[in-house]
Amino acid sequence: MANREWRNAEPAHPEWDHWLRRLQAGADPFTLLDEVLEWVRKHTAAQTALLLLTTPIPTWSSQKSVPLGAARNLNEVDFMLVSGQGAEELRGLRLRSEETVLDELLQKRLPWHYHDESEQEPHSRGVRRGFKGLRSALGVPLPGLPGGALVLVNRREQEPFTPSDEALLQMIAPLFTIGVYLHTLKQTLEWHEHELGWLHQLPDQLREELSLQRVLQVMEPMLRAASPLTGGIWLYDEERTRLLCTLHYGTPTLPERIDPSTLPADWQHTPFTLTTEQGLNLMLFPLRLAGRTLGVLMSALPSWESAGVEDSGQPNATHRLPLATLTGHIALLVGYALLQEQLATRHALFTTLYEFSLHLSEVRTVEEWLALLAQNAIRLVPTDYCVIYFASGSARLQPVWVTPPEHALLNHYPDAQYSLPGWVCAFNAPLAAPDLARHPQNLKEPLPGHFQSALAVPLQTAEQAFGTLLLLTTAPREFTLAEVEALFMLANFGALHLQHLGSHAST
Repeated sequence: MANREWRNAEPAHPEWDHWLRRLQAGADPFTLLDEVLEWVRKHTAAQTALLLLTTPIPTWSSQKSVPLGAARNLNEVDFMLVSGQGAEELRGLRLRSEETVLDELLQKRLPWHYHDESEQEPHSRGVRRGFKGLRSALGVPLPGLPGGALVLVNRREQEPFTPSDEALLQMIAPLFTIGVYLHTLKQTLEWHEHELGWLHQLPDQLREELSLQRVLQVMEPMLRAASPLTGGIWLYDEERTRLLCTLHYGTPTLPERIDPSTLPADWQHTPFTLTTEQGLNLMLFPLRLAGRTLGVLMSALPSWESAGVEDSGQPNATHRLPLATLTGHIALLVGYALLQEQLATRHALFTTLYEFSLHLSEVRTVEEWLALLAQNAIRLVPTDYCVIYFASGSARLQPVWVTPPEHALLNHYPDAQYSLPGWVCAFNAPLAAPDLARHPQNLKEPLPGHFQSALAVPLQTAEQAFGTLLLLTTAPREFTLAEVEALFMLANFGALHLQHLGSHAST
């Protein structure tokens, strides 16, 4: 039907064939549709002509929203193209569906007619800005495009729109459907070309450096292109209890830490949206690799219009890339960068342990042993102080070495059950206290000074407990699992050699 009407209209409107030829030749669809909309407006003597699209939030986001603020409406009416009066103000406007009188047109997909000769003020539920009064209107749905419509507003001299105007809209509507789909397809292809180009350049950009910092630097321009407003990447901490910001760009500032318990139950498997207290809509995509969640990718929610239009009326050249297609690549890069850094860290730690074991074989006295142990403990886990305690017959521990020298620590004899982050000589494991001031043991009998964090490991063998090695910092510090394990091994090596020195001294 539409094709026959279109062919019948060609003799009267030769420009229609010209439009199709331009589309076939690769003309930008929305540039062409903007010209067609202006032609329709003039041909029907309308004050304003509109291309409207209803843009629902994707179903996964509406189901997985986190109630942190005002809920986002599931159906919003976007003014994709505007020609005529009020174009500058209306172009790009987005209204909630309940703010319009277009339900019959957009939802039921029926032609919409409106005329009121007495209307002198803007319609209370009409288009709310850009018109001196909504006196007449005509709209037809776009075939094959749910939620799409062509609308004419205010015919000249307060006349109603005619059946011939409606017939013209019905005939021209398929061209707008084709144009919208072509624009979406064109944009999708450009997105994929951009993505493939980025992937092609990755080896040259990363070169031989696969550190996490370098990977994040390479990914940031791509993320900015996909979501210009703001975004970033949050990765699990070592204990997998918090998500820490490792990359952030744009404004407003996003949280440094995220508690995973505040996210939806299936956030590790399904993308979702949330709205901040400031009303910013954010998308969160899980970053997964080999069945394990590394963290989340977060970005400001794009406007979801696949055909964003700038003030000039031309399509927005800044294409928002579909982040969902990038998360797999990002997770792969981040995962391998983390693995590379873990291997490099462990290599450095084991190199220090190996060198310590070599020097340990040259030690002949307890004093040399103490100096070497303290020196390598601080080298292994950079901290401010190292204290070595020996167990005595009493309930107090005796400080025998402090590096660097600190009078208060040298003269402090802690209770065996308190002061330290636990009496670690009673356990075959290290004990870290990154929050020393709030640690239960230290609250009972605090260590002297203003120490913020501590890490204690036992100096013991299977046969004998010698004491404890304690590292202290004056600023808050987290201890990684690799550091804790390495210090524990250092203490074990040291305790074995101390036992060897004792057996030689006894003989």
